Amino acid sequence: MAENPAMKKGTVTPISSLFPAEEAHKASKRVQDTIAEHQEQLDQLKGFMNENTNLINLVQKLPDELHHNIMVPFGKAAFFPGRLIHTNEFMVLLGVDHYVARTSKQTIDILKRRGKGLENQLESLKAVMQDLKAEASFFEATASDAVDGLVEIREDYAEESPSEVVPLANNTKAAIEDDEYARILSRIAELEQEEEAEKANEFNRDNQIENDLACNTIQSFTDQEVRSSKVEDAILQSPSKDGSSHGKGPALDDYSMKKKVLELPEVKEKVQAPVTADNKVCFISCSHCNPSIY
Repeated sequence: MAENPAMKKGTVTPISSLFPAEEAHKASKRVQDTIAEHQEQLDQLKGFMNENTNLINLVQKLPDELHHNIMVPFGKAAFFPGRLIHTNEFMVLLGVDHYVARTSKQTIDILKRRGKGLENQLESLKAVMQDLKAEASFFEATASDAVDGLVEIREDYAEESPSEVVPLANNTKAAIEDDEYARILSRIAELEQEEEAEKANEFNRDNQIENDLACNTIQSFTDQEVRSSKVEDAILQSPSKDGSSHGKGPALDDYSMKKKVLELPEVKEKVQAPVTADNKVCFISCSHCNPSIY
């Protein structure tokens, strides 16, 4: 029975078919040879750095004296005694067959710059060797797995369609959101009703206070008018000092009588009191308290 390709869930591949053991060993050997070459370069750079450090120390000591007794090399195996003079003058190699005269301090600065360049080369070479060692380790592990017969299993990951689950989740989420929205609207309506009721109660209390105050003001004004009228009647009915009651003196005219009445303290205070907008409002709003004054 032929296998249906559509029903195939994965593939099994032996490691040896991808990376044969012999090829992995050869690749590992080539990487090891490269590592050995880089190791030689590393040792050579370390030797250069040591020589540069020793040369710096020597150049620092030479100017301490005017001359030094030395053994001058003559050929490969012969030496003869000599003297080193001009200890603060050095011929520094700048390039191929190119020398320049420098002092001890200048020579030391040049040697230190060369030492920093050697250090940078050394660090770069170490990083390359670390990568090569990791590559060699990988080839060795792959060769070992190929020899042991390990296989690679690769399966295709098919994502499940969320179309069956999403509608239910969406409906539930929508229902929750609708309930929450309805609850919020209901609470807002309750708060608005409470606020309107509170405003209405406050308005009624203010109107009641204004009506009571207006009634008291009108009543006081009426009492003062009554007292003023009584005083005026008493003055009009009282006899004059010169016996006018017997008909001997002239009667007081209306102007004199009104002037005397206005000079009374209570009447004078009432007349001189300024008429304000508040008083007018009180009179109009409380006309129902004492309509007889209109």
